[in-house]
Amino acid sequence: MLTANTQLLYTRGLDIMPSLKTQVTQIMEHVEKLIMTRLHKWVFCHDSCDDEQKDLALQRRIRSLNWVTPQMLGVPFPDEKVSFDMVGNAFVSIIEMDAKRAPQDKLACVSKCSQHVFEALSRSNSEPANADDFLSSLVYVVLKANPPRLHSNMQYVIRFGLPHSLMAGESGYYFTNLSCAVAFIEKLDGPALSLSPEEFEGYMLGQRTPCALNRRQQVISDTQNLLEDLKGRQEKLDQGMDALNAQLQKWVQEVHSQLDETRSQFVLAQKEITAQKEVLLSTQDNKEESVLVLEDQDGGLRETGC
Repeated sequence: MLTANTQLLYTRGLDIMPSLKTQVTQIMEHVEKLIMTRLHKWVFCHDSCDDEQKDLALQRRIRSLNWVTPQMLGVPFPDEKVSFDMVGNAFVSIIEMDAKRAPQDKLACVSKCSQHVFEALSRSNSEPANADDFLSSLVYVVLKANPPRLHSNMQYVIRFGLPHSLMAGESGYYFTNLSCAVAFIEKLDGPALSLSPEEFEGYMLGQRTPCALNRRQQVISDTQNLLEDLKGRQEKLDQGMDALNAQLQKWVQEVHSQLDETRSQFVLAQKEITAQKEVLLSTQDNKEESVLVLEDQDGGLRETGC
């Protein structure tokens, strides 16, 4: 039988254990990030394994399946254009995984991508998303994003990630679904897409095109035509601007020439006015002198008459 002190210590130990376990987990994560960040360039996609070849094979496989639509996968997106707008952040998150060095950072990218997928599902469907909807949506995201070195990144997390991160919690659930999505893509065939083997082979060889892909190609064609039209308008606008600049320069030259001509005429007019003024002044002086002479003559005659 436990004494009262022993029971008290045991109870306190139970209270301390969760916090201690959390601290140990945090310390292990810090140590993992420090070590693996420094060892990343030596252990990631090492020459001793065939990760690089599997990366290329998976990338070619995903590229050959770029014709797969959400409807074929049963993804509950209302429209392909809308789905691209809503899962764009998921594309970015799964692609960013290759830029991270620590396994926990790569797992964080997977978790972020999955959360964006759930958000897109909640926006496009009034009912809560189930596991099947999430997995098919994740397959669609991987097919459209085609993340670089996906196999190597997943193997890196499996080899060097902390076990509790891969076997429990949200990150473990999301990573497990990503592994299932990649395995599904590697074994994808016609029946999985509700297609006959002949139809699937026709799509793989490029002999068939889904209606959604036809619509996308039509949108691309319309966009190209619009760009060509805008380019023609831009060229006409540039030509109009050049003609306007030429007219403006010609008008400026004409204004300058008119100003020069007006200035020269003004100078000539000033000279003429000055000359006329001098003539008038000289004429007035002559008149005054004549008046003085006449006055002198009149004065002399008057004196003589007396």
